[in-house]
Amino acid sequence: MAAQLTFFCELSSERLQALFADPALIPLLAEHGCGVAMALIDLSPERAAVVRALTAAGVPVTAWLVLDEMDGYWLTLDNVQLARDRWRQIRAWLRRYELEFACVGLDIEAPHDDAVALLDTPLLTLARLTWLRRTRQEWRAALADLQALVAEIRADVPEIETYQFPFIADERAARSTLLQRVLGIVDLRADREVLMLYRSTLPDPWGASLIDAYGHQAEAIAIGITGGGVVALEGTFAPRQLDLGATLDELARARRHTQRLYVFSLEGCIAQGWLADLLRADWPEPQPAQGVGRTRAGRVVVGTLLKADRVIGHLRRFIRVQLP
Repeated sequence: MAAQLTFFCELSSERLQALFADPALIPLLAEHGCGVAMALIDLSPERAAVVRALTAAGVPVTAWLVLDEMDGYWLTLDNVQLARDRWRQIRAWLRRYELEFACVGLDIEAPHDDAVALLDTPLLTLARLTWLRRTRQEWRAALADLQALVAEIRADVPEIETYQFPFIADERAARSTLLQRVLGIVDLRADREVLMLYRSTLPDPWGASLIDAYGHQAEAIAIGITGGGVVALEGTFAPRQLDLGATLDELARARRHTQRLYVFSLEGCIAQGWLADLLRADWPEPQPAQGVGRTRAGRVVVGTLLKADRVIGHLRRFIRVQLP
């Protein structure tokens, strides 16, 4: 199966310019048919110049929509209007500089501060977020607004992809909205969904088993982390950062399920000094991952809890109808 490889790139304009100052980088990406999903942290002339150079060389660029950290950074149930405003700024910027994007990427994650807190104090934060969870009405309203945003973006860019963590698959299977209302995420559909099966986000064997446990449900798979990302989270994932061998193994494992593969991140591969080696290497035959059974058992437990929430929701509605 031939792979279509896209690299995430999450840098300020200054750092982006420094990364692409290497004259060999764009030709290398073009030679291997790679794309770049670029986080639009700012909308500067310098970033526009990098986008123009990539597209001129035949490297497709995805406009990865992000907000200010104080506004949640990623797309959430709470910042839909801000995301719409941000898209309109991006649209004006691409028209001003006559830029072409192959795709727009909508990164759906918990709000920035909640994501940091979940890593620092997971149980306490999860309990707090569960207590403060959004109502079903709030969830429905935000979903409708996000669907309208997708329609607005589609008028200007041919494709839209969403980036989701894998537990969204468990939420769907249980026909629940609990995780979405607790974490502030949303099951938003567009043209393509990329499951972020990042080995580095969990300690082994859990992290190493994500692709084998969820890959069969993925339209596209993102692997990582090779380095980089949001500053507040880098320290947590750095000890589990993928080296060249692990990155190749993850890519080979993911290719069993889909030809659309993503790597987080381009700058991480370059900082470690092996981007060219990665692109030119023969991918290994992956060995069965350890811990898949435990991951699948965990999914069963989560699914049971989510289904219980759905049943409780039905009972509450029934009781409200029956009461005078």
